[in-house]
Amino acid sequence: MFIQQLRWSRKTTIGVSLVAAAVGLAALVAVLMTGTGGTTIREANAVIDTGNTAAASGTPKVDYMLDLRTGVTTPLPDPIIVSVANFGRSSHTKYAASRDGTRLAYVGFGDDENPQIFVTGTDGRAIRQLTHDAREAMSPAWSPDGTRIAYVGYGAKWTGNARHLYVVDVDTGVSARVTGATGDVWSPQFTRAGTSILYTGGTASSPVVMIVPAVGGRSRVSLEPDDGLNDTGNASLSPDGSLATFLASGWPKKEKHHCGPCRFVANADGTHRHVLGGECWGSSPAGTWSPDGRRIVCSDDINSIVVVDVATGKTARVAEGQSAIWLDRQTLLVDVA
Repeated sequence: MFIQQLRWSRKTTIGVSLVAAAVGLAALVAVLMTGTGGTTIREANAVIDTGNTAAASGTPKVDYMLDLRTGVTTPLPDPIIVSVANFGRSSHTKYAASRDGTRLAYVGFGDDENPQIFVTGTDGRAIRQLTHDAREAMSPAWSPDGTRIAYVGYGAKWTGNARHLYVVDVDTGVSARVTGATGDVWSPQFTRAGTSILYTGGTASSPVVMIVPAVGGRSRVSLEPDDGLNDTGNASLSPDGSLATFLASGWPKKEKHHCGPCRFVANADGTHRHVLGGECWGSSPAGTWSPDGRRIVCSDDINSIVVVDVATGKTARVAEGQSAIWLDRQTLLVDVA
């Protein structure tokens, strides 16, 4: 999931929310559905071990859950699929899961005919529209305690073209703006303690990773270009807060090739940066890291979902789709559009 926000020096412009293409508009759900579940990706378990087997064909044509242990795919419940199918194209993150994996926040077409944030259980019951942004609410990210959701939007009254970062109370639906009047924002993620929010700020041509108090206040740079890099973006922190992964472009001093862009892993303060192996580009910061912090999920440039072992750099193409997030340590939610 990622495109127009960040100009990288490669054939494809890759945005900081996802990677390689915008979210497509789904057609009739009945036509797109390929079944009610039980499709198996060939040797999915072996994929994780060997890192060299592409996902088999025959995966659902709608967004689905993938069990990495068995390779079984299960389409999301129909109520969620129908709601998401009414949502148009966007370069922003579409899904986020609560820390316990039982609740989803997603972007659907609201009652005001604008993209809005909805919440529901993973069973598709009790769907509720949470935001009422004047133009669009995008890129949801849950707080660790599940009481708040950060998102990118324009506010209750659309007064300009700049996006800002908001936090909405899940129980009351009341939103509060937390970023200032300048710049633009993408890709939010709460920190481990839930007291701050990491996001990509700056401009489309010169992005930089920022951090801001979750209650609002002054933003500061968290991961800045350095060591030969021209920009930073699409960043997320590991579950324990010790590591960060991000996209950057330029000529990293410790590498022998140009990054346009490359995915890096570093300490949370940006030190000890190194390129992560494989074609691992954009990700959803709200769901990049596995709960145990050992793997990340991202997308490559051929419509594949890639899982990377952070310690070894070993990669595995495990599914077809535009992006994915972790629901638990062995389950991915795959966005096929």
